[in-house]
Amino acid sequence: MTDRYEAVFRAAPDGILLVEADGTIAEVNPEALRLFGYTSAELVGQSVDILVPEGLRAGHERQRAEYVQRPHPRPMGTGLELQAVGKNGVRIPVEISLSPLSSAQGGRVIAIVRDLTERRRLKGFGVGALRAAEEERRRIARELHDDTAQSLAGLLMRLRVLERRLEGHPAVEDVGRMRTWLHDTMEGVRSIARGLRPPELEDVGLAAALRRFVRERFSGMAVEFEFDGAEDHLAPEQQLVLYRIAQEALSNAVRHGGAGHIRLMIGGDSGSGGVRMQIVDDGRGFEPESAGEPGAGLGLVGMDERAQLAGGRFRVESRPGDGTRISVILPLLQLTEEGTGAGDTGAEEGVTDNG
Repeated sequence: MTDRYEAVFRAAPDGILLVEADGTIAEVNPEALRLFGYTSAELVGQSVDILVPEGLRAGHERQRAEYVQRPHPRPMGTGLELQAVGKNGVRIPVEISLSPLSSAQGGRVIAIVRDLTERRRLKGFGVGALRAAEEERRRIARELHDDTAQSLAGLLMRLRVLERRLEGHPAVEDVGRMRTWLHDTMEGVRSIARGLRPPELEDVGLAAALRRFVRERFSGMAVEFEFDGAEDHLAPEQQLVLYRIAQEALSNAVRHGGAGHIRLMIGGDSGSGGVRMQIVDDGRGFEPESAGEPGAGLGLVGMDERAQLAGGRFRVESRPGDGTRISVILPLLQLTEEGTGAGDTGAEEGVTDNG
């Protein structure tokens, strides 16, 4: 190893292991030692299986053998979270990049190991914040519906009685107008309460909640729906995320894009095995790069953050004069108190799935 590559190897912020074709650890960098809690003498010469949780080793050995037969690069950032285990026996959520060396090097594999513990912690914190915000929305919605709206309904009844008593009096028309204004205000409060926490989302599901939102907020707008039932398999928090993103995207399409026709589609995503939501409009479009500028008001950053907190991916495609396409893909996960559960997708695999 040249001095230049030796310096990179030792200073790398991720753990790096050089693994022989038979699974023996040949070299390991300081960050990997720190991550797993071993000394170099304790790891070099050992099977890489020492870093795999015991219950996952049999599957890992099979995957490693298959990889030796068909070695190929696997970059970081594929979204595959795996499980490693340190010297203290504690499991560590990790992501792995694999790069086979040339045959002249004896079929070795470079495994770069990234610790996802902090990412998980931050994601869990974000989900907790999201839940807290939604719980506050629920509380406000309940107070608006049970207290404010009911008080307005009581005043409306009193005005109705007063209107009857004043029948024939010149002031009866003023009371009638007041009753109409009060009725509209009450309906507005109820609409706000449903928007804060739509009861349909919990009672009859995401599709019905979105249909009602469109019917109440965009009456007369041409909105085409396509649902195949895949949304019913999402965790409640994830359904709520899709609902909030759809609210923002639909509002943007009408308010900022001047759209005349919108397609809202939710269905299974064959590529990820999860659920995909797409919202396509024929509005005036925009430059996505400028959407984050002050005053843009498109809320794309918020939509992206919501998707990420639910373990998903967000994408926007648009250009001036050519409409906008919003895409969200969410995995089929059950969100937990500890985090989004994203690591569960790799629960049956070890420190690497083939290296």
